[in-house]
Amino acid sequence: MSNSALCPPEMSAVPTPANFNYSLGLPGGPYCLGAARSLVHTVLREHKLADLAELGVLAASELLANAYAFTPGRETHLSMRWRFGVLRLTVFDEHPAHEAAEIIAACLERRREALSLLDTVADTCGGICGLAEADMPLRGSKVWVVLPREAGALYARV
Repeated sequence: MSNSALCPPEMSAVPTPANFNYSLGLPGGPYCLGAARSLVHTVLREHKLADLAELGVLAASELLANAYAFTPGRETHLSMRWRFGVLRLTVFDEHPAHEAAEIIAACLERRREALSLLDTVADTCGGICGLAEADMPLRGSKVWVVLPREAGALYARV
């Protein structure tokens, strides 16, 4: 009897939107932005999502810049996924927790203001941009953008 029957079925080796799912840990520092931008552009094109490449690069840059500005010297994590017809980019950082409610509110407001460009672009293109504390068991913050397929064409016209 062959052992090949015990192996899982062969997965598609061809990049498509359906198998677009990447996660990347980045060391703490803005010098990572260039590599992250190149990766986002490349993988979107390879997965037949080239129409979202320029907007995806802008979004990843803004999300990572926000994380590095408010959590300098700490690692970040970039997650990219195509699911349910939308591109989801999420950045998790290691932003320290604040105790006082006023400081929490002020910090979130400053971070939200720093995301104003991406928030405006996402809104104009039919997407959403968000910011929240990371869910347990993670610590820190998460910033994200969700963009529908038509967002790339809308962004090209802006």
